[in-house]
Amino acid sequence: MCVHGFKGFKDWGFWPETAARVCAAGYGVVRFNFSHSGIGEDLQTFSEGELFETGTYTREAMDLRQVLRAAVRGELPGSSRVDWAKPGLVAHSRGAVSALAAAAEGLAGSVVLWNPVASVLWWDAETRRQWRESGGWPVTNARTGQTFSIRTGLLDDAETHRSELDPVANAARTEAPLLVVVAGNDESVSPDAGRRLARAAAAERSSLRELPGTGHTFGAAHPWREAPPAWEAALSATLEHFDRTLGRGRP
Repeated sequence: MCVHGFKGFKDWGFWPETAARVCAAGYGVVRFNFSHSGIGEDLQTFSEGELFETGTYTREAMDLRQVLRAAVRGELPGSSRVDWAKPGLVAHSRGAVSALAAAAEGLAGSVVLWNPVASVLWWDAETRRQWRESGGWPVTNARTGQTFSIRTGLLDDAETHRSELDPVANAARTEAPLLVVVAGNDESVSPDAGRRLARAAAAERSSLRELPGTGHTFGAAHPWREAPPAWEAALSATLEHFDRTLGRGRP
């Protein structure tokens, strides 16, 4: 199952090709948009600004649980032909929060994190003060040029549910095998975040792959044009991990 990150969506850049390649390797694959991703009916445009501005970590975790349970019950198209006894998750960036929350609850059989965040409350005190004072945290989408004002609900959620959402704590709680893939030149999330998660998980179930000379999306962009070598390396490590921990699927 593919779990996108902040400002991401199921059809962004590498996700369709990732899903196609994982499926070709013998696994059933589900891609989905979080309910507050902000993506509209055309599945490409951030036309649902209010939804994007009111999203929370807890809402994303609930969305992922709902999709996982629907897949297990055979309620998604084609999901009845897949063995969902041990679902595998591939999560990018902020998607790690919901993926690890689900894994800590025993809802995943194997987890791969690409350039994951390791905290839900990472803003400094001054940023939080200004956020509460103004009622919004400005976020610009570099690709579209749109600027959004993220409401304080995200901050409230991070503060109120910090313990149950904490990626490091959930990495330690999960019994699912975990692979963390980090980019050495990540401009959005420090590689140290992924290293922390890999260290937090039980040593016998955790592995870390570091890819030097690449950034947060492993060289991929939207729209997708070609497969960057760093993304190929991340995907290869992911498939090796799933083959080792899940075995080949039979869709």
